[in-house]
Amino acid sequence: MSSSNLVRVALIEETVLAETPASGDFATARFTSESLSGTPETTQSQQIRTDRLASGQIVTSLTVEGDLNFELAKEPVIDNLMEGAMLNDWNVQALVTVDLTVVAATKSITRASGSFSGLIVVGDFITLDGFLNVENNVVVQVIEVVSATQIKVSAENDLADEVGVGTTYKRADKLTIGTSKKSFTMEKAFLDLTNKALIYKGMLPNTMSLNVAYGEIITGAFGFNGTKYLEADTAGEFVTNARTITNPATTNSMNGSIDMPLLVSSAVGVLEKANFCIQSVALSLNNNFLAQTCIGEAAPKDYSPGTAEIEVNMSTYLSDINWSILGKKLTQEPFSLGFLVRNLDGFYGFFLPAIQVSFNDPSSGGANQEVSLEMTGSARVGINGESSLTIYRS
Repeated sequence: MSSSNLVRVALIEETVLAETPASGDFATARFTSESLSGTPETTQSQQIRTDRLASGQIVTSLTVEGDLNFELAKEPVIDNLMEGAMLNDWNVQALVTVDLTVVAATKSITRASGSFSGLIVVGDFITLDGFLNVENNVVVQVIEVVSATQIKVSAENDLADEVGVGTTYKRADKLTIGTSKKSFTMEKAFLDLTNKALIYKGMLPNTMSLNVAYGEIITGAFGFNGTKYLEADTAGEFVTNARTITNPATTNSMNGSIDMPLLVSSAVGVLEKANFCIQSVALSLNNNFLAQTCIGEAAPKDYSPGTAEIEVNMSTYLSDINWSILGKKLTQEPFSLGFLVRNLDGFYGFFLPAIQVSFNDPSSGGANQEVSLEMTGSARVGINGESSLTIYRS
């Protein structure tokens, strides 16, 4: 008897819903736990028999769904699943070479020629390089577009005054909420058994969550809804049979203590580097997929995207600086939030232009306990129509 505990989840993006591409490599997902399952819904027969015996259960539908829980690390699988959850493609801009002038006092960057218009917006993360002062060769977040040639930024550390020559900037790839569904074929193989796997097709990322807290590894989850479910007990039935399966990534997981060097917010005024202490931030996206069920099909044939709802939870110590947040729960005045998580392997950035929160009044929980603001809210479309959530990557 074997107790199966060595599980590999391999996946590949589909070009046609529920059809595994005939070519291309499968990627190996890293995860902390998973709950992928094809689960039948059953109904007890109500037929009446003269011998009083039950007529048994009937399968009436099939639910194909489940979560893939992960530790956040910079890797292609997470990049690809983020695209699926946001229903969009990464938008990539080329490296720009232009002389840049940095004024530390105003946190401004001015370009000698060309224009930022249409290329850089508030919330964008950009990587500066080519400066003589190493303090300026950093990742910064744009907090204001002053003009076509000047932006203001927030950085992890203080910048240095410099008139740069031959400098460059690169806007991070960005991902906004869209409308283009991306589905995956996923195979869950039990490697300590002999040729045993479960196959899920048409798997659409319906939900995505991210949890950042001091002293903890940053964790998250992708939640899937699918359309087909198969069992495999011979090698030829594996969708990965005779196909290349890439090795899992080797990048390090990020944590909320030292890998979150930059957080900006307009919660207590203008958008700038947050000068109040935040203990934790949690984001969750729900695409509210609507199942399309058809007679003759056990599982849903497809899913229609609903409203992209984003829930935000924040915990911050109460202080004189953030006292003004209390008024926002009554007025529902939105504020912006942006943060960067980064290690030696790369970074992800997040920007929410308009968060509305609600919370109980701060209260004392007992002796030797800090008083905190425990905020729960949602992210809405920006005042200028900006995506309610934008994700960036290095």
